[in-house]
Amino acid sequence: MSIDYDTLSDPYHHHRVPDIRIAARIWVHTRDNQHLLNVGAGMGAYEPENCAVVALEPSLEMVTKRKQSAATMVQGFAENLPFKDHTFQVAMGILTIHHWADISTGLHEMLRVSQKKIILFTWIGYDDDFWLEDYIPDLRGVDQKLFPSLKELEAILGRISVEKIEIPHDCTDGFMCAYWRRPEAYLDANVRKAISTFSRIPDVQKELEKLRQDISDGSWRKKYHHLLDKESLDLGYRLVVCDKGESISCSAEN
Repeated sequence: MSIDYDTLSDPYHHHRVPDIRIAARIWVHTRDNQHLLNVGAGMGAYEPENCAVVALEPSLEMVTKRKQSAATMVQGFAENLPFKDHTFQVAMGILTIHHWADISTGLHEMLRVSQKKIILFTWIGYDDDFWLEDYIPDLRGVDQKLFPSLKELEAILGRISVEKIEIPHDCTDGFMCAYWRRPEAYLDANVRKAISTFSRIPDVQKELEKLRQDISDGSWRKKYHHLLDKESLDLGYRLVVCDKGESISCSAEN
């Protein structure tokens, strides 16, 4: 099922606010670079301010609703980047590759136009079950079909380094697992509209009503109380870096 991101631009605008802690982890890899391409840029989340950014995004509504930005906007697709070879020092993609029609082609395009690095913020699945799947079992199957594994990324990009990105309990960027300690957020229709996975599964109102009841009567808190003292949680999000100019030992995980 394809997603019309033009219709999701308003929810994304309000609920997908870059988290400064995640941003700091990404920006470490953009230092000392002058030209960066952000592929599938959306509204510009995590674009560094210390270099010239070209933001490529297929959705015109996403482009027009982005906040004031110094980035140069280009409407286009990852699979056919309208740039010459080695135009940019760094090419970046933030929670975007699972939306592409052809991930392999898009990544090869990023390799083609970059000189030094490819930076990806992606998801590799849960080591442990995410509690929301107890209510909506289809969640895992949807995303696992879309996101490539680290081994698949390595096969395309070559040697990669991989960093675990734990998600803080008060994460401001409302992607799927951002609300792991705030279950009531998933009851908000606008929050769900800013999470693309919910656009790919059938109506979940019955499942959400069960969640609503469990929150109301204390059942959720009783069952998942072990989460309430945690400041952050590993839910499968990873920062993947391919450094084209250095020999990096692969630390890929299954």
